[in-house]
Amino acid sequence: MSKDKPQRKTTISDVAREAGVAQMTVSRVVNGGNYVSAEVRERVQRAIAKLGYQPNEAARILKGQRARTIGLIVPTLADSFFSACAHTVQEVATRHGYMTLIQTSSNRAEVETGEIDMMVARNVAGLILVPMEMKASPGLLAVQSAGIPIVTLDRVVKGLSASEVLVENAIGAEEGVRHLIGHGHKQIACLGYDADLLSIQERIHGYTTAMKEAGLHPQIWKVESARSVALTLQRKLEGPQPPTALFTLNNVTTIQTLHTLQQLGIKLPRDLALVGFDDLELASLLTVPITVVRQSAHELGRSGAKLLFDMIRTGAPMKELPKTRLVLPTELVIRNSCGCKGVSREIVAAGRG
Repeated sequence: MSKDKPQRKTTISDVAREAGVAQMTVSRVVNGGNYVSAEVRERVQRAIAKLGYQPNEAARILKGQRARTIGLIVPTLADSFFSACAHTVQEVATRHGYMTLIQTSSNRAEVETGEIDMMVARNVAGLILVPMEMKASPGLLAVQSAGIPIVTLDRVVKGLSASEVLVENAIGAEEGVRHLIGHGHKQIACLGYDADLLSIQERIHGYTTAMKEAGLHPQIWKVESARSVALTLQRKLEGPQPPTALFTLNNVTTIQTLHTLQQLGIKLPRDLALVGFDDLELASLLTVPITVVRQSAHELGRSGAKLLFDMIRTGAPMKELPKTRLVLPTELVIRNSCGCKGVSREIVAAGRG
């Protein structure tokens, strides 16, 4: 009984022959290079799909070329915001023919440093991260020196020549707090953690601006971690002058707040009004739907990935690439926890762009 001969692996010359172009043209398309017309690029991509051509990553790396892989580092995938962001980055990378190496820093700078070193060793073509340190670490500076393009999401890193995708945190917070003020609240507290992060600082600034413009006294409750939210909130709500409304600084704080209010028997919005920054997957399905300042995790990931692949496509070292900053708008999604009644559907008030 004869054995079938192993199928010959498709080569770059096979693709060139099928597409009717030179091998160099196929190489440019595969590597995301310029100087290829849209019509020729599409023809080559059709030939690649038809023949099932797979570039040899090991050979590329041995030749000193970047792997067709990008790195992505987020604080955690347990947070639905970052998992949605990661999912979109991966989708964009796949469309460009790249794999995505996804790691989590567990909100620890030392973990992030090790992951950056690992990604450099893997010869990634570019790096997207939600940084834990606000100053450029030796690891990130090494990535920059190696010419690897970097895009930061949600936060900026001082001393790093990276492109950035941010959100209108201050404006979004202002709008959320003004909405509570519009309901007649004068005792509005602000609760959250990670106050050293730029995004949280901007949200606190927006809260403070709205309160002072209304002639009200800001009450900012900064806690050390998500685990500290419940204890601080319970102590404040059981104090002599509890607030009548609460503005939470991110979705994890909002979730902890909802658990605490349930344990204390405090009803939204009868006993306490609530507006949170960041939307929740089930926010509209809760017994009392939560009013939120929504930032689009998908758009953050999509914009960051697009920026990165624009940088990769140029083929220029990072130090020669222009630094781009994109600032995405927020939107106020009005439900019921703020005190609005009879809201049969979500009302979205767009943030200023």
